[in-house]
Amino acid sequence: MLKWPVVLWAALLAGNPMAAGAIPLFAHQYGVTCEKCHSVIPHLNQFGAAFLAYGERFPGVSSGPAFPLSVKTNLVDSSEYQGDGPNGAGLPKAIVDEVEAFTTATIGSRANFFVEQYVVDGGEPGLLRDAWISDRVNPWDSRIPIYLQGGQFTLPLPVDPETFRDSYQNYTPYVQTVGANPFDFFDPKLGARLGIGDPLRGLNLQLFAGPGYDRESDLAPTGTDTETYLQDAMGAFTLSAFRYDGLRPITLGPFDRFERSGFGFTYGQWTRFSSEAVLIDGSDSNCVTPRIGGCTSSGGFEQLRYAFNRQLFVEARYEGTADSSGGFQRDGVLLGGYGPTENTRLTVEDVISHQPQTSNTMNAQFSIAY
Repeated sequence: MLKWPVVLWAALLAGNPMAAGAIPLFAHQYGVTCEKCHSVIPHLNQFGAAFLAYGERFPGVSSGPAFPLSVKTNLVDSSEYQGDGPNGAGLPKAIVDEVEAFTTATIGSRANFFVEQYVVDGGEPGLLRDAWISDRVNPWDSRIPIYLQGGQFTLPLPVDPETFRDSYQNYTPYVQTVGANPFDFFDPKLGARLGIGDPLRGLNLQLFAGPGYDRESDLAPTGTDTETYLQDAMGAFTLSAFRYDGLRPITLGPFDRFERSGFGFTYGQWTRFSSEAVLIDGSDSNCVTPRIGGCTSSGGFEQLRYAFNRQLFVEARYEGTADSSGGFQRDGVLLGGYGPTENTRLTVEDVISHQPQTSNTMNAQFSIAY
């Protein structure tokens, strides 16, 4: 007997012919509109979360004949000059922030590949974000789904750090680095991931292993990094816990053996009101800041989102990081967003930072996917 996702998606596909408007890659391939998976892009609804959880494909259904390419562009106008720019000179306040190119297709009845390339990132030439192959190891009607993914991809986390983030401001705990260790949770990692269980219902276990390497660092690959991610989806509530372990070479002194552990709590992810909280603690055996010695770190955020309708929403986030070497940062984000069409989004946000003095940064974004 087929499981509910297969039956549900088959019915939805049958009732949704190809939309006439400008629609991105997945919509082209499966003959649905952007609104089938998103409220205001890139925010996922429950259907979109199911599509993502099942390897970004419909169970047992091959992708259509559409040309497998989509592009997303993000324009930003800020009250602050952007980035460092060439030779540290800085970029203008208004920039083409991101240009992302995506390609994907199914492979046989249970596998698919996905590639996401940043042509422009932060107003400058970008890097490869995702490049992976995923395979549903057991049949679609198996009681406990098992997936195997290999390549470069975002680490499993309670809240996605990049692709589905509404704000221009990064989640501070995800970009936190400690001492001379360049590791953070924002950048994708190269390796393999085993997923057991349904991410949308009940228990789900994900195991990651890959080389100890950070692509924007000049440190040599060292050892094998591992992560264990456990999640329990209980209707409106989702609880998660994770631990990441690794080893990094340090210019002065012995290697830094480090770990990062965290918890996540989500409520009402696909309802009108949602709450997402993440807490992270860490320890390093040799953080070199500046003397040889260990240190501890912590960080976390709470994010609230309210949707007035399918087009208009508001968000508020409070976050902070700290470490025993003296690093301390707090900020808050107040954001309003509107989706004029199914594949566009306009947001305006105020970032209130305390490090150590208080400052305000206003950011306006316009995003379009096609």
